[in-house]
Amino acid sequence: MAGENFYIVRFLSNFKKYVFSAQNKLIETMKYLSLLIFIMLIYCGKKESKPIKNPSVPQQNIALLVDNSLTMIAKDFEPDRISVLKETIKNIIEHKKENQAFSIVVFAGNSYILCPLTKDKNKLFAAVNGLNRGIMKLKPGTNFSNALLNGINSLSGEFDYRSMILFSDGKETIQSYPLEIPLEDAKRNNITIHTTMITPKDFTILPLTIDSKGNFQFIKMKAKPADSALMKKISSETNGNFKLFYTKQEIQKFNFIQFFESHHKENKKVSPKINDNELSKIYKQIQKTNDSLNIIFQK
Repeated sequence: MAGENFYIVRFLSNFKKYVFSAQNKLIETMKYLSLLIFIMLIYCGKKESKPIKNPSVPQQNIALLVDNSLTMIAKDFEPDRISVLKETIKNIIEHKKENQAFSIVVFAGNSYILCPLTKDKNKLFAAVNGLNRGIMKLKPGTNFSNALLNGINSLSGEFDYRSMILFSDGKETIQSYPLEIPLEDAKRNNITIHTTMITPKDFTILPLTIDSKGNFQFIKMKAKPADSALMKKISSETNGNFKLFYTKQEIQKFNFIQFFESHHKENKKVSPKINDNELSKIYKQIQKTNDSLNIIFQK
């Protein structure tokens, strides 16, 4: 019996030693794992995280060319044609993207850069508020070639995307230069030109006379079919779009932003009929007119 007790005591003693040794090993293992985790956390914390680079968005320079001929005060669009275009262009600017810069050119018999190229919405809105100022300050008539050249002149810099929208209510009535000159230069510089015509379908309400106080009298007449051939030619030759609007509601519903979101096609390369020296002289004359009109528009 005494022998059996001896073995039991010895077994229990050895078992306690084994358990104690196992506990120590477990504690050491946990310490090691904790240290390893701590080191890994420090390493991960010090490791520089590389920022995700967004693909660069190309700059878009866009010129808005707005007819300021006398017929733009016609009241067949409520309240008049130029006011409808004001709201249209305000909407374009309101929804413009960060990479889009706009210039605004007003034209009649000649043209003027009302707002130089800018991304600043406040400057653009201020210019739009005075969008009808050229009606009594510019020469009479409708001169597409002059407006297009001034539009190209306003689109400075070498960018992937340059375009223009020409807004008018009718056909060209006078020319400063042959239309082929701005069209060739636009194609050579890969500038897309979109054209937009607003004209009533049934009746026109046009200004007829003006009294001594500067008030216009209007006459209502049956509308002639829209002569859009030249505006279609301008957009077609430069990979642009042509749109014809007969009512205020039609133009209000149209999303002009899609003009700038469509795939930008390369214009066909052309051999210009006018040399660079002559073209430079034309642009200098265009800029000279801008400078002289600036004095008139600032009054």
